[in-house]
Amino acid sequence: MSDLTLIRSQVESFRRQHRILGTDKLPLDLLTFVDIDLRLDLIPFDGLRREFGADAAVLADFSGIYIDGETYDLIDSAHEWQLNRLRFSLAHEIGHLVLHRVFFEAQTLDSDGSFLEWLNAHNGEKYRLEQEANEFAGRLLVPMEVLQSHFESMKPAFIQLYGHHGWVNDPNVREKACEMIAPKFGVHRDAISTRFEREGIWPMAF
Repeated sequence: MSDLTLIRSQVESFRRQHRILGTDKLPLDLLTFVDIDLRLDLIPFDGLRREFGADAAVLADFSGIYIDGETYDLIDSAHEWQLNRLRFSLAHEIGHLVLHRVFFEAQTLDSDGSFLEWLNAHNGEKYRLEQEANEFAGRLLVPMEVLQSHFESMKPAFIQLYGHHGWVNDPNVREKACEMIAPKFGVHRDAISTRFEREGIWPMAF
């Protein structure tokens, strides 16, 4: 089983364990999920985004998740793009918790620190672990079967407008489709583009 297949399997297993993550509950409410279902503390951390370039970071002892202080303060009045960014960040940290907890617990770490601090100090491991957490987050927020359904529902209009084949390799059509679909999942259009590629639903030919 490839690493990608294993991550996909872990995402779907995790989804089945928690009804709030069902494919009928999109976009996912991860703030409520982290607080109520995972029972993790959500802790404001001033300067998290400024200092570490992240909106969220899981604590070293997995008792909670830091949230950038400014984002936390504005959560009730945040723009959609800010909420989408936070949603992906939380999904990414949940990915670390599910995929890397055993690895992380084997390290000698300050219990008051965060996984993000450890990653930034261990660049050799950072890329692999971050990519795995990103894949987990993308798969969690954008279930393949739902994305496939949206794609299939859009195809007749594309065929009517551009012909049977002309639209498939048109980057402008692809970008517009990603923009249209993204709000259904509460993610940025680039996340949809990545899922199209990773799931083999609409690979880029350019």
